[in-house]
Amino acid sequence: MKSYIADTHSLIWYLQDNPRLSLRARSLFSQADVGKATLVVPTIVLVEMTYLAEKKRIAYTLVKAALNLLRGASKNYRLAPLDLAVVEALERTPRSVVSDMPDRIIAATALSLGLPLLSRDPAMKAVGGLEVIW
Repeated sequence: MKSYIADTHSLIWYLQDNPRLSLRARSLFSQADVGKATLVVPTIVLVEMTYLAEKKRIAYTLVKAALNLLRGASKNYRLAPLDLAVVEALERTPRSVVSDMPDRIIAATALSLGLPLLSRDPAMKAVGGLEVIW
């Protein structure tokens, strides 16, 4: 079964059923919903969602929905920790290419796990060795 990393926008838009989520990304989330793929959520995505909810840029119910998705019985959504492998992969995610630290951590998580990243962020496509799907 194929696994993918979800960035903050892709997870939020999936939970909102937002039309800004690309058809390809939506298809991969749908595959995870029926057990045909695994979506891996970096810990920093939940931190970023909490921050956005605190600033009232998204509803806090989206944070709860993400937590419920990850706590659920499904093994098709799982949390990726911020660990030493991610920190080491930051070296392959230059600040000159991806300036936002949460985005760098998301890219480094994908690199450390060797998984494609669901992201519409054009800067992510410039990270060497990172497969970006949108």
